[in-house]
Amino acid sequence: MRTTVRQCLAGVGRLLVAALILASAPARAENWTVASEDYFPPYNFTERGKRTGMDTEIVDAMLKDIGVYPVHRPMAWPEVVRAHDENEVDVAFQFFTSPRRLERGHLIGPYRVGATVLMVRSNSEITYARIDDLQGLRIGVVDGFEYTPEFDKSPLFERVSSSSNVVSFRRLLLGRVDAIAGDLQVLRYLADSEGRTGSVKILPKPLAMVPRYISVPKLRAEKAERLQAAYEKLKRDGTIDAIVRQWER
Repeated sequence: MRTTVRQCLAGVGRLLVAALILASAPARAENWTVASEDYFPPYNFTERGKRTGMDTEIVDAMLKDIGVYPVHRPMAWPEVVRAHDENEVDVAFQFFTSPRRLERGHLIGPYRVGATVLMVRSNSEITYARIDDLQGLRIGVVDGFEYTPEFDKSPLFERVSSSSNVVSFRRLLLGRVDAIAGDLQVLRYLADSEGRTGSVKILPKPLAMVPRYISVPKLRAEKAERLQAAYEKLKRDGTIDAIVRQWER
């Protein structure tokens, strides 16, 4: 009888020890899927097998602040939008605000403001002050990208679509388009990485200054609240602005 009691007490003791160990152990990391365009430097791209870039670092910092591990899913931009809108991922970036985006996601930010500009060849005489100045031109754009409402709807010029900024940039160099539209930092990075900074120039007046947002699908409101809190904290303490300054060219 005494042996049985001792065995029962020993078993209870082992259970208590196990419970204490579990209670003191750190919680298992929570994983969130993060969608972004596969190659959009300097904001998001893969280097030596690791996702990096200005916006990637900002998103990673926000997720780290709430104890979440990012599982990055790089894909073509139309797929980023589709995966977000069909609730297949937890987070996607980088968007700007519009009625459609507000209807389909919780926008976090703005975490930075980007300039949408026109790039031309260095010997080009094209100038831009208003949309009428683009009449008759062939302008390279990327499939699925939105630039400005006026630019996207204008019938004054031809939009020549491509699969990426890299393709648009090379078409510009070959003279197949008169100009390309894109983000200032992206186009500068492309010209520098291709060794062609002397072959192109960016027109001084931007098409627009565009605030950029991270988005969480509408059905994931609780995650959006947590990410919003992290954004507010890291924006307030200067972490986000420091990451932006580190990457700007």
